[in-house]
Amino acid sequence: MNAFPSLTTPRLRLRPLAADDADFVFAHFSDPEVDRFLLDDDPVRTREAAQAIVDFYVGAPGPTPNRWVLERLSDGLAIGTCGLHNWVERDRRCEVGYDLVPGAQGQGYMTEALSAVLAFGFTRLGLNRIEAIVHVDNAASLRLLSRLRFQREGVLRDLHLRDGVFHDHVVLSLLARDWTVAENQGR
Repeated sequence: MNAFPSLTTPRLRLRPLAADDADFVFAHFSDPEVDRFLLDDDPVRTREAAQAIVDFYVGAPGPTPNRWVLERLSDGLAIGTCGLHNWVERDRRCEVGYDLVPGAQGQGYMTEALSAVLAFGFTRLGLNRIEAIVHVDNAASLRLLSRLRFQREGVLRDLHLRDGVFHDHVVLSLLARDWTVAENQGR
């Protein structure tokens, strides 16, 4: 069972994905705008595929991988997900992934959520490195990560194949020492 706690920010509750979230997962990830840059897996086109995602995270035997559902405190509405995955425990590193419903984009929700996730990862989990892999055309995500002090490391050429087309992705990272400096300087 996934052991990650809920996290709270001024406007959001990040709660672990639960067994009864399959309807949200299906509606969310089958949205073409949400799926647009999520090329590391097949699109979610069936309720069975959504249930498989839920089962993967809910049934994880240890603390990793994890996925939080982002719920607005004002109305309890689920507006996206984020999580830490692709763990390499020996090196104290993992990858962060995230997505928002189109109507919630551009309002600072993901900056708020990821700030809490980064703090949790570096302080509570003892991570040294958190990576992000982002489609080269996903300008909003690249701006977000830049604001959070992620450093661009390079381009992974032809990383993912979708519908017969290969897609390049940027790899970025944030190290614990850089995050600590940023937090101590008040960002």
